Amino acid sequence: MADPILAWAGGKRHILDDILRRLPPKDRFDTYFEPFFGGGAVFFALEPSNGNINDINSRLMNFYEQIRDGPEQIIEANRELDEELEGLSEGEQKEIYYKYRDEFNSLRTESGECKDKFREAVLMLFLNRTCWNSLYRTNQDGEFNVPMGSRWTRISNIEDQIRKSYRVLHDTKIHSQDFMYVLDEATENDLVFFDPPYPEESKTAQFNQYDPSGFNEAEQIKLRDLALELDRQGTDVLITNGPSAEELYTEHEEFYSRFHISHIEGERRINSDETQRSGIGATDIIVSNFDPFIQQRTFDEYR
Repeated sequence: MADPILAWAGGKRHILDDILRRLPPKDRFDTYFEPFFGGGAVFFALEPSNGNINDINSRLMNFYEQIRDGPEQIIEANRELDEELEGLSEGEQKEIYYKYRDEFNSLRTESGECKDKFREAVLMLFLNRTCWNSLYRTNQDGEFNVPMGSRWTRISNIEDQIRKSYRVLHDTKIHSQDFMYVLDEATENDLVFFDPPYPEESKTAQFNQYDPSGFNEAEQIKLRDLALELDRQGTDVLITNGPSAEELYTEHEEFYSRFHISHIEGERRINSDETQRSGIGATDIIVSNFDPFIQQRTFDEYR
């Protein structure tokens, strides 16, 4: 079983067992789709032989394309960046970090075209390993603006992880477009896993901004209606979302009659105070058009 390469806000490692034991057996579906990929914890744990992944964050999907097509070059370039940081004072390390953060932001044109896809992927991995809490966040101009963290992960600690992930990505189709694309590609006997940005649960919750465009209630409704359309054509669908999204599902009579909803207790890890990362009650719902309570497989079946 492979692990995610990048730490990503909204990642599903904390409820991975709850998700995997509710998925159909691998021999039940043909192609696995994940239109809101992020860190890809479920994809890497499942290791589908026929994957189709997408995220609106084009930098993120370029990163996975580069890993799929040349992991060793990404690793070697990050080794060189680590060597540059080693032995320096904290102030000197920060100076280098912000230099590369500026370079990373300069690699996209105003229209969003990437000037150097390989270099962008190299720096994305470097910044994810060295920034505060491994958080990816952008300002309204789409510029990555997370400061350097107090600790960083050496590339030597995740080289094997990258190589395992490469083997899973090897035959995977990678997109960066609106999630609605899946309606044109998924067919009967496929499986679609939706993990959209969650609705804000409070006025202080700000970590659903994976992309400057955000993901509002209209988008949540569009996703619900897409899931229902996929169900009508015989596609298996599983959705994870925040508890406050449940009303959107229960208020639609046909959707509610065709989908099951279960509640999951988990942890929110994006918090500077570690004492606030657990014991906070129900944080997730899992919605599926197949019965997740019958298919109680164990986590080890996907190893």
